[in-house]
Amino acid sequence: MGILSNSLAAGVGVSVRNTQFKSEAGVLPRKLLVIGTIDAAKTGIPLEVPRLVLSPEEADADLGAGYMLSRLIRAAFTGARNRIPIYYMAQAEAGGAASAAGSFAFTGTTTAAGSIYARVAGKLYTIPAAVGMTAAQAATALKAAIDADPPAPVTGVVATGTLNVAAKSKGLWGNGISLSVNAHPELGEALPAGLACTVTAMAAGAGVPSISTALAALGTGSGANGDGFTALVHGYMQDQTTITAVADYVGRGNDAVALYDNLVGRPFRCLSGDVASGSAGLTALTTLSALNKTDRANGILAVPGSLSHPAEIAAQALAAMEAENNALAEAGYTDLILDGVDPGPVSARWTQEFASRDLAVKSGIGTTMVKNGAVVLQNVVTFYRPDSVPVGSNAYRSMRNLSIIQNLLAAKRANYEGEKWKRFTVVRDTKNVTDSASRARARDISCVVDDELALIKSFAGRGWIYDPEFSIASLKKAGAVQVRGDGAGFVSTVAYILSGEGGKMVSVAVVGSW
Repeated sequence: MGILSNSLAAGVGVSVRNTQFKSEAGVLPRKLLVIGTIDAAKTGIPLEVPRLVLSPEEADADLGAGYMLSRLIRAAFTGARNRIPIYYMAQAEAGGAASAAGSFAFTGTTTAAGSIYARVAGKLYTIPAAVGMTAAQAATALKAAIDADPPAPVTGVVATGTLNVAAKSKGLWGNGISLSVNAHPELGEALPAGLACTVTAMAAGAGVPSISTALAALGTGSGANGDGFTALVHGYMQDQTTITAVADYVGRGNDAVALYDNLVGRPFRCLSGDVASGSAGLTALTTLSALNKTDRANGILAVPGSLSHPAEIAAQALAAMEAENNALAEAGYTDLILDGVDPGPVSARWTQEFASRDLAVKSGIGTTMVKNGAVVLQNVVTFYRPDSVPVGSNAYRSMRNLSIIQNLLAAKRANYEGEKWKRFTVVRDTKNVTDSASRARARDISCVVDDELALIKSFAGRGWIYDPEFSIASLKKAGAVQVRGDGAGFVSTVAYILSGEGGKMVSVAVVGSW
């Protein structure tokens, strides 16, 4: 019962209470959410409920190996390398959805031994071919190789020398599955003499589930994104309805709305992928971005000509970004390697040219490069670039900046939800409160200023802001901290300049000779 002020018995009491007295920012723990469809036969999985997944193997068993959601989770684990928790939300396939289909059509008979080098979504299947292998045998052997790989995203049927394949998951997803033979001749890939193959690309996949229902299941109003997910990736490709739904849920523009609302303060970021080749691919992306200039949630990452699935590229990249920011909120992503992502042919890579990359980033498109045969990240950006916001003030443009903003919001919320700010009393000057118990709960403007100053120093100490003096000057301005009109609390407005995302260096060597 404790020793109270009216206790009569002698005794000694001792205890400890863990209370936050210092306003200090901690790095926000990252949580990645993957949304996609599953094998319809997996009836025991609740739909549109966030669930933690512990391994790709668990995802294969529970959701269906080779199906959209399981493959996205596998890609996310590759990027995260077990450094962040990964959650999923399963959705049913859209009503009337159709599977994409394509084919490998073999002709001829081998006149020399060799190998068949076929790829599905960038995954290489090497089929030994002896002299005399027929087209029908080649198609059957390729089907067997794909069937023996449960995570493969397609199933196949052989008909007179042709392997007809269909995506396991219905919808636009399947159109992103690449089929190829001899994709990398520079690695020695070539069909045996006498055998030929015509590849028909995957097409006719149709149907996209409503991501709006999944987002609504994460919470609405002041309870939106109640689980605090910091990033989201999905398998619905560049579907504009999906992009719009995510942008609206997070909150468009430059205002405190949706997840940026001051009663929520839990925004997340979202990334999609693209593999379209050459200048036409860049043009298509700039067109897409131009439709979404007020979108501070979504971004798209280009790996031109890659045989890897674009949504899986995005899942791996975003997971890698989240893992970096789990340690350092301000960490950038330049030269982060995307393990196993196919680089595509050199001729397709418009991202190798600085001028093209610069145009892409200015147009709201994330870029990659290929270095030593590996795909690496460069700038990863959002679509956000409204005409009303100067480029130098566009903090929402950079995905890295979004990480810092998430941390600033989380730090402020944690501070003002701490013990110091529970059940407090608003007064003009705490010095006027002489009763010790009452003074412990009394707060005035100077108390807010003290906490904001401590937060500024903490943000600067972590490298989140460029200049603490700028923010301190903002805090000193008249009206920066005010008592609410109803006297029920305080309103503080502090300006920050985020630290810069490094990556551009100009070094000039001045030389001469005698």
